[in-house]
Amino acid sequence: MRKTDFSPLPERKQLLYEQMARSYRTQERQKNTPWAPFEKRLIESKIAIISIAGAYLNGQKPFTNRETESDYQCREIPLNFNREDLRFFATDWEPSEALADYNVVLPIDRLVLLQKEGMIGKIHETIISIAGFTKSIKMFGKFLTKTYDTLKKAEVDGVLILPCSAQTSAAACQVANYLEKKELPTVILTTFYEQALALAPPRCAFINFPFGRPFGKANHVTLHTAILRDTLRLFEKAKTPGEVICLSYIWSFGTVPNW
Repeated sequence: MRKTDFSPLPERKQLLYEQMARSYRTQERQKNTPWAPFEKRLIESKIAIISIAGAYLNGQKPFTNRETESDYQCREIPLNFNREDLRFFATDWEPSEALADYNVVLPIDRLVLLQKEGMIGKIHETIISIAGFTKSIKMFGKFLTKTYDTLKKAEVDGVLILPCSAQTSAAACQVANYLEKKELPTVILTTFYEQALALAPPRCAFINFPFGRPFGKANHVTLHTAILRDTLRLFEKAKTPGEVICLSYIWSFGTVPNW
């Protein structure tokens, strides 16, 4: 059976997440996964990004771990944001790689590159960013409703959901299921295989990279772009609701610092 490799993480974190993975393996898979058909070709489509990495801009209200209403609200980041203004609030992941190159968790520059290459038609002009809190059903529900209304009004054809850890990936599955029930196609890239297998989001790619590094090492443009390209292809290629597609990339960049 395929397993998430936690060996690059600090020893205590390895034990924590291996225990979590064992728990997911004993769970019955969620059934009745929603499915919204992706009816256009990527080259004709408008794609939006929902980033679940606690990204915000200098001048916007930072996320905190107090889980107030503000922490459940999204931060809207324009595509042409000042790159030096980007900040991250890391819930349960180590952020040094993202601080060196935000494209390892939020590959917006790589998505622009793929648009220029002609892979996708348009990019939604605003990145929707949340930290990954879901405990408050009421506050999380407000975010989901507002987000769907925003994306529907913008006539988005598909939503790329990018978590980067255990907590954020669980949130991503909930976001995907909600949007697909509303007939809006989604794709997730996760770094936690057992969780995705249990929660069964509609379209999901798994990459066996450490938390906080779903697109690899900082400044590896070719690698980031290849992973993003393979993930986007799921909009057209995925045919079975809840199937987890495993990407064939191998982590070879050493261990992750403690956090």
